[in-house]
Amino acid sequence: LSRPKPTRTVPPRATMPVDMNADRASRAADICAAVDAVDDNLAQLALEDLPQDEQYDDIGDNQEIGSEKKPRSWLGKVGKGLMKRTVNLGRSTGILNTPTSKEDEDARALVNSCRSPFASSVGGIGCQDPAEAKLARSVLSMMIRQMGRNLLQGQNVMNTSFPIQCCQPKTILEIAASQGGFFHAFLPQAARSKDPLERMKNVVSCFVAAMTLTAGNFLKPLNPILGETLQTDYSDGSKLYMEQTCHHPPISSYHLVGPGGMYEYYGYTTFDIGFGYNRMFLNTSGVRILKFEDGGQIEIGFPADRVGHVFWGNMHHECLGEQQFVDKANGIRCVINYNPEGRKGLPSDYFEGAIERFDVNKPEQEGQLLSNVEGSWVGFCDFDKVRYWDFRSQGVKLTQTTPARVLKSDSRNRADRNSLAAKDYKTAQANKLQLEEQQRYERKLREAVHGKHPTST
Repeated sequence: LSRPKPTRTVPPRATMPVDMNADRASRAADICAAVDAVDDNLAQLALEDLPQDEQYDDIGDNQEIGSEKKPRSWLGKVGKGLMKRTVNLGRSTGILNTPTSKEDEDARALVNSCRSPFASSVGGIGCQDPAEAKLARSVLSMMIRQMGRNLLQGQNVMNTSFPIQCCQPKTILEIAASQGGFFHAFLPQAARSKDPLERMKNVVSCFVAAMTLTAGNFLKPLNPILGETLQTDYSDGSKLYMEQTCHHPPISSYHLVGPGGMYEYYGYTTFDIGFGYNRMFLNTSGVRILKFEDGGQIEIGFPADRVGHVFWGNMHHECLGEQQFVDKANGIRCVINYNPEGRKGLPSDYFEGAIERFDVNKPEQEGQLLSNVEGSWVGFCDFDKVRYWDFRSQGVKLTQTTPARVLKSDSRNRADRNSLAAKDYKTAQANKLQLEEQQRYERKLREAVHGKHPTST
């Protein structure tokens, strides 16, 4: 018996206005004008209530500013209260009055002896351009203000186009591609090594050194659109292929092939952003696998990123928390802790950890120590007091070139990116709006056929 053919209902096709250029140009001009109108004094904008560092004193709810008294804002009161409670707790537990140990003093001297000139005194990479910090703060405050208006009006708070003046003329894919700049200094040695421990040391050193190549981007990179690609050739013969495979959540997939195929680096990354008191948090996750020609592979974890002093103070980018490098086949792993607890007087870029042999079936159990690691991700990496990476002698990073033939979807073909590079902000903003509208339109087409996806659009 033949089965009856199922009938298929074709959903209505989403439509997009034929000509939106005039409206788009007008909105782009409005956004650029709003950024240009930002006053040098951030108190004129959304940050007028935010307290400065020196306001954490013992005065009451009023602040003396000249001869006037200004009521302290709710955020200022919260900040002052948290600060006082933290200080009181530290004093009561003896944390603040505990003298620095000899071990911490030695570690601090070691870190300060080999430290990037771009490092922040508190840790990480500091913002080198005051004008860049001012622009980022001004635009961010304007965005928060506009989101608040949208919320009060019952609109979607995410329907706020990010001003392109606060972006850099690179996409997130291009920033990620810079991570391979020091691969040639470590990975060929790792590929040739037959000792899993020595291979692990070179891999860890490589990715610690690479952190300086992607950190400190205080101007926002452009978000890749769904299906956007990037092809890059490195000066050592490596080739990188990247694609934005999901828009929400943002997922970037990649595959790098080392010279002669001696290693491959592939996987995907995604991230989410959160805000704290004068801080921004960037949580990156995904899968990163480094596979060698002999079949060995190491899985690489992610530390947490934090931008400190977002609204006031010296803006800086820190990497914090735990990061793991795991070689399951050989049962060894390296666990690194950035800004480890219990250490005093050290910048947050200091790290310590160990390579250990562990039971892959019981990864929660403590392993057998094989090697100690210590360093600063803005300066050096030592294993058992032997230096494997030093920023002063790391050599020249790999250069990137555009292949002779790239896809039309390549990041370097984006109109908004290229207009931004030429500092034609109004045209760049209009092109950015066009891409955003096109992406929303194409999403409606997909949803009309396939329905809404629970996690991606």
